[in-house]
Amino acid sequence: MSTAFAQAQGSQTEKWLKETTKVAFTSNRDGNDEIYIMNVDGSGLKNLTNSPSTDFDSAWSPVGDKIMFTTDRDGNREIYVMNVDGSGQKNLTNNKAADQQSAWSPDCKKIAFSSDRDGNRGEIYVMNADGSNQKRLTNNQFSDGLAAWSPNGKKIAFYSYRDGNREIYIMNVDGSDQRDLTNNPAMDHHPEWLPNGEGILFTTKRDGNMELYVMNADGSNPVRLTDNQSTEVKHSLSPEGRKIAFTTRRDGNGEIYVMDADGSNPINLTDNPATDGEPSWSPFLVDEE
Repeated sequence: MSTAFAQAQGSQTEKWLKETTKVAFTSNRDGNDEIYIMNVDGSGLKNLTNSPSTDFDSAWSPVGDKIMFTTDRDGNREIYVMNVDGSGQKNLTNNKAADQQSAWSPDCKKIAFSSDRDGNRGEIYVMNADGSNQKRLTNNQFSDGLAAWSPNGKKIAFYSYRDGNREIYIMNVDGSDQRDLTNNPAMDHHPEWLPNGEGILFTTKRDGNMELYVMNADGSNPVRLTDNQSTEVKHSLSPEGRKIAFTTRRDGNGEIYVMDADGSNPINLTDNPATDGEPSWSPFLVDEE
């Protein structure tokens, strides 16, 4: 697996990326969902959470010093943060409702997340990075979730069911000017901004199964990146935007693949009979010490 990756990536830039970045992900290979970390060639595997509870949905901080994740270790879903070596695990949300799907702001000062604390299936909230000042941004009777900050910190993309199916929406960071970007009868979800802020990577079912697409930041020009009969979901862009890690079931179980940003050269990173998914690519120069 590592040899195949090295053969497919020949440049010095790719070698540098392999040595300075990592991928966090969820795996049940130890009997329950845990947050793992690995090098971007699939080597250097390490369990970070080591908990009998369900831990999933990791998110690296933009500076690479922390990893957020969702856990049910307190009896309901809460958002935790930890150091990149797994130490210092701390509850940020501390609420009786389900809190999940967290995302860092580009300056690491804010965290957007989804919560059902207002009685419906999900609203977008924002809080300070220490968990204080939790504030609701959306107010809709249908589910809103999976917030993603734009690189300049001025916009948040998210999915919403308010039109009868999942669509990708965009809003200002104060919750104003909420607009539908996808406007498609199929399911569209899991938005992720391109590093230059000019496009959004997302997952859609418009071809009959879940595939990865990219579109302009205004919703125009959607382009299909994957073309496989299996389910392709939960993706993460490399810091410079040249690679995409994603979850796929093309091998019969959940695996993490990496491919070029145009959808070419897909390679299996995890190659394990357990279920692996939800990759989160680190920024450059991660220090685990």
